[in-house]
Parts: sequence; structure tokens; C-alpha cells
Amino acid sequence: MAERRYLIGGGEKLSEEIPRAPRGTGDKAHPYTFEEAKRRLSPGFRAISSKLRQLPPSAFPKGQAALSVVLHPTYLAKSYYPADLMMELQLSHLGSRSIHIRPDQGASQRDADEARSLPAPLLYLAGPVTRLLRFVDALDEWRPLSEDVRSDFRKIEQISLPGPDRLKPLPKGSPKGSLVPLEVVLHLGDLDERSVLDGFGSYLETLDVEFDLGRHRTVGGLCFMAMHAPKSRLPEVADFAFLRALRHMPRIVPLDPPMRSSLPTFRVRLPDEDAAAPELSCAIFDGGLPENHGLDRWVTSFDAPGVGAAVAGAQAHGLGVTSAFLFGPLKTGEAASRPFGKVDHWRVIGADTAADDFEIYSVLDRIEEVLTSKPYDFINISLGPDCAMDDDDVNAWTSTLDSLLADGNTVATVACGNNGELDQPSGLHRVQPPSDGVNSIGVGSCNSMTTPWRRADYSAWGPGRSPGYVKPDVLCFGGSHEAPFLMLTGTSPAVGGGRIGTSFAAPLGMRSGVGVRAQFREPLWAPTIKALMVHQAQSNEQDKCETGWGRLSHELDDLVLCPDGEAHVVYQRAMPETGTVRLLLPIPPGLPGTFEIKATFSFYCDIDPEDAMNYTKAGLDIQFRPDLSRFGPAYRRDDGSWATPTTPKSDSFFSSNDFYEPEYRRRSDAHKWETTLSQVKRKRSNSLNMPVFDVSRIIREHGHIARVKSQMKFGLVISVKNSSVPDLYDRVVTHFAGRLQPMRPRAEVRLQTRR
Repeated sequence: MAERRYLIGGGEKLSEEIPRAPRGTGDKAHPYTFEEAKRRLSPGFRAISSKLRQLPPSAFPKGQAALSVVLHPTYLAKSYYPADLMMELQLSHLGSRSIHIRPDQGASQRDADEARSLPAPLLYLAGPVTRLLRFVDALDEWRPLSEDVRSDFRKIEQISLPGPDRLKPLPKGSPKGSLVPLEVVLHLGDLDERSVLDGFGSYLETLDVEFDLGRHRTVGGLCFMAMHAPKSRLPEVADFAFLRALRHMPRIVPLDPPMRSSLPTFRVRLPDEDAAAPELSCAIFDGGLPENHGLDRWVTSFDAPGVGAAVAGAQAHGLGVTSAFLFGPLKTGEAASRPFGKVDHWRVIGADTAADDFEIYSVLDRIEEVLTSKPYDFINISLGPDCAMDDDDVNAWTSTLDSLLADGNTVATVACGNNGELDQPSGLHRVQPPSDGVNSIGVGSCNSMTTPWRRADYSAWGPGRSPGYVKPDVLCFGGSHEAPFLMLTGTSPAVGGGRIGTSFAAPLGMRSGVGVRAQFREPLWAPTIKALMVHQAQSNEQDKCETGWGRLSHELDDLVLCPDGEAHVVYQRAMPETGTVRLLLPIPPGLPGTFEIKATFSFYCDIDPEDAMNYTKAGLDIQFRPDLSRFGPAYRRDDGSWATPTTPKSDSFFSSNDFYEPEYRRRSDAHKWETTLSQVKRKRSNSLNMPVFDVSRIIREHGHIARVKSQMKFGLVISVKNSSVPDLYDRVVTHFAGRLQPMRPRAEVRLQTRR
């Protein structure tokens, strides 16, 4: 039997810290002069002044108003944040999102020639009402002494009070006079939570709207609140200054598409083995398990704090999800596979849930309480709000889970939803929260375990928000009407049957991640597990919006072994607070032919929930340098002298063009803020000479420059492939001996999955 070629570890030993290369910015071409900007914006400021005088004082918490400031599309980068103007006008940051506008004038002749809609930053800013009114009254004579303030003012394309788009469309058929269950999203800014909530309560009293300020949760700079209100009063409720969004409260929908045809059930023979890696801590949050479920050897059941009585339908769902994680897809007439790990099943759905208009908060509270009290290596969530993700705002579920997972210690798989056949123009088909998160793995369904395959019709699809544009992250088998997912559907004795849904694809994805971690003695970080899953996913001809990075095989060998002519190398590295990490690619010199290089980076990071367009606080600036001996031509300095470049020439590898389309929707640096990047590049061997990635950490807060607060770990998988060198794996291990070595499988257990 041929020797098994496992993943190669130790890639971080091919790294070194170097000074960060200088990055020139050049002068900015402004679209408007200062006087032009004043003339253009004067009507908007006058309208703001008029509206501020009409609204009651109770609409402004602590006397603060909110402004909607749209910068010209040319000012997307964090260095153009108008900090000096904000200081001059006593403004503070509330949040941001991206919109698409057609500016009155381009910053360059090219922009002027291309009349098109462009992405632009919309900033929500807060300031004292009295200061704003005084400023508008004196606008005609305003002549700031600071050139920085004048420059910031020229960046503004539009200015207004936040508009009626904050009131989201309600479900059709809601009676006008009826009480509507609502989710209210409030900005906090520099004010404390109590000041904003009390201010909102005082404002609602003037409208004779009943409310309960006790049902709320705060994540970052946003406060999510549950309330009922008459449909007829909602436009007035939306006039509260610090309101971010007012929308119908979604429900929890844990169940999956019904089968159109029934399949006969079959007896299931459970394995007579303990879990392969029982020390790994795994959790499933779902509907619970039936009594006498017979899985006690691998499962510990818990009731989450505050959950009501068990519900049979939710327990059946929980049983299927747990079966998918423990055994993968069952096969009639065969014993179930050995579980890779044990699992805690937390029941978070109870009889009280269906009667609660605000159940999404109750269920999320239970999940959060568990995750803040007990750390897990892996978790799976196959339920969530029944609503498609929104480009403008982040859901409470998504922002809460992204915050809880930001430390990078947990691999979280999340079902993307079963709304893939709903209306596309209105976006109802898109992935559902919290699968749109950046610190989790959103899992959709494919229709087959073998080739050919495609996205299952019911499976929700993308694109996601940027950052997090590629959604779903991966597809796993979730069953189809022609080939359902076979799982446990009954207990005592164990009985199997067929079902379909992303609810079962997600735990199958978690099973793959646990299997990889369980296979090796070397510890693999959560970002590395995510990078491996994305890296090994196989794409097909479908659009990336439907399949994400591709289909993940449920066969463990496909994830941990290297085929002929290939070498997969794993890097795990913490970024320094300053400087750059240079990562040497695992390509031995002197080999013939053409190399196919695939690289996948993954990292976890803190978030700004109130900043939908600047959601991630950290990113990676990755420069690919294929030849360390090749430098660019000499260039002329500003003073007229000539200089020789000291940094090796770079070549494109990751760019927005890789997955952002159409062109007018993308910003040039957007890919740098994605927490997962994966790309393939082909290079002739004679063009490679000690090729490297130079990786620098970039930081932002509320979309502008910030200070580094903590270290950030990333995982990287690099595959090199060369059909001219069938023994490439051995050559890589030999050439980089002492630094790279094959990862060591557990001596006490040989993990295998069925073929």
C-alpha cells in the first residue's frame, strides 16, 4: 500500500518579520472647490435646519441630532475620513453603510466620462441641535482657517437627515390599525445605552405608543429593541433622531423543506466505538433530542437557561442535526460511521417559543449565555431568523455571534437557510442571518455527494455583504428530493429516514472540520480549519453567488491527503503589531514546467456592527512577489532626483476582480477587509525565484485609521501543483527539511470515512 501523504505542517517556519514597504499615495484630485461645495450643499443644510425646528425636542436624545453624510465615491479609503470637519462642528460617529450614487461631478476626467453609479460611503454623524442650527445660519460667511477642515468639507457629496428608508417594508396584508411586532435598531454613538433608551421612551410617550424598554440587547454601537406599535404610527416613530432601522420582527424557523415523496424507514446499526477525539469540545444549538435517544455514548443533552417545555417537532429536527454531525449521511444496510467527536446538544427551542413574538431574542439570549460561560472548539447552529440578509444593516444574531467568535478560538458552522427559491429581485433568496457573519462558516446545500453536483434549489445563496461577500462559504450535501440526506429519524431502536435542508449540511460541515482536527497530533487553529475547508472545496461551473468557494467533500481523505504532483502546506502565524510578515512559498528551485499555486488565507477579527460597509476592524494587505531578485525601474522623486526601488516587484494575486462584480459595485481595496481569501494563479517555473507573500496587518475603527489593540492570528494553506513533477510532495519535504514536515496522524486511531 502506498504511503499516505498527509498535509505538510510548519509553514510558519518559512516566515520572517521585515519592515513594512513604503506605500505612496499621491495627491488627491478633488471633485469640487470649497466654494463650489458650499453652494452645492447649502440647500441640504437649509432643509436640515427646517426639519430640526419642526421636530419635538423629545426626538433628540440629550439634545443630539443625527445627520446622513454621503461622501463623494472617490473618498472610500479610511484615510479620507472627515475627522477634522467633525471636530470643527462637534460631530461624533454613529455608524456607516455603503450606497450607490451618481455624483454630480467626477474627481477625474475618466469619472466624468463614465456616467455610472458608484459605491460611496454614507456616514451617520451626531451633533448638538443648537450647534447645527447656528452653523446653518452662518454657513454663507463660514471661512474655516484650517485647510484640513476645508478639505474635509469638499469631500461631501450629499447631506440630509436620515431618510424614510429607515422604515423597512412590512409584510403584505398587515392591517393598518393592528399592533405590529417590531425590531427597533438604535444608534448609541457617544451616548450611553440608558440615555438613548430613555430618550426613545420619552419620544414614544408623545406618540401614545406603548413600549417595554426591558426587551433589548446592545452589540457594539447598536441597540436592538423589541416592541409593538400600530402600523399607522410607524412613520412618526421613524422620526426619532437616533433610529437606525425599524422593521418587522422575524420569527425563528428551524424546520426544513418538506419532502415531496416519502421514503421507507430503515433500521440503523449504531457503531460500537467511542468518539475518535473525545477531548474536542463541540456543541449543537437546536431543538433538543427525544427521550431515550440512545446516543448517550457520544452526546450530552442540556436545556439552555430559560427554555420552555420540549416540542416533538423541534426534537426531531435536533435529532437529525445531531445524526448528521455524528455519523454523516447514513447508508441503508451499513453500520453508521464512527463519530469524530462527542457533542453537547443544547436545547434552545421550547413550547414558549412559538407564542413569543420576540422569540429571536429569547433564543439568541440562550445561545449567548452558553457561549459566554463555556468555551467550545466547534459549534453548529441550524436555526435563525426567517429573513434574508440586508446590505444596509447587520442583524442582531449576526453581530452578536461575530462578536462572541472574534477571539478566533471556535469554528462555527451555520446553516444558510432554505429560502433559495424565493424572489430574487427583492433579495428574498439570499443567505439568512447569522450565516452572513465573517467569523463563522456559512454552509449551503448541494444536491449530491458525488460529481456532478449543483446548489440544491432550496438552498439560500449570495452574494453576502462586503466584507463577507462570498456567501455561502461552502456547500455540503444537504439532500435533494431525488437523493435525500439519510439520518436518524427515530430512536429505541434506531431508525433512519430521508430529509433535506441546509440544517443538515451545516453539521456535516462541522463533522469535516472536527475530523481534520481529530486526525492530527498537531493542534490546528480555528482560522486554519476554516482556511482548509475553503481551500479544499471544489468549485463547478455555477456562479460563486450560488456555490461560494465550492462543495466540501464529506470524505476525510480528500481534506487531509495530497494527490500525486501536489503538496498542501499549512501555515499558522500571529501578525506582529507593526511591520510585515514575509512568507516563503514552498516551491523548490530548479524544477521544470508550470506551477499552479493556490493560496487561502483566513483570520477572525473584531467588528463594528454599526458600520455595515466597514464591518471588520482588521484586514490583510497581501503582496505577492514571485522573484525576490527582481526590482522595478528607477523613478523620479518629487524633488526631481532619481531613486532605485528597494522592494522586490509585486504581481497581482488577490484582488477585488477575483469575486466582486459587476465592476461598478466594487471598491479597489475591498478584498483587503475580507476575512477569507482564496485564489489560484499559474506561473512558469522560470519566473519564480524564492516567491513570497508579504503580509501586513491593516486596522480601522468606524472606517477610519485606528491603533492596533491586540495580536491577530491567521491560517494559510498553500497548494503547489506541477504535472511535470509527480514526486513534488517529496521534493518539497526534502528541500525544506528541518522547517516543513508531514503532519503526524494520531498513533492510537486511524480515522477513515467510507468510500
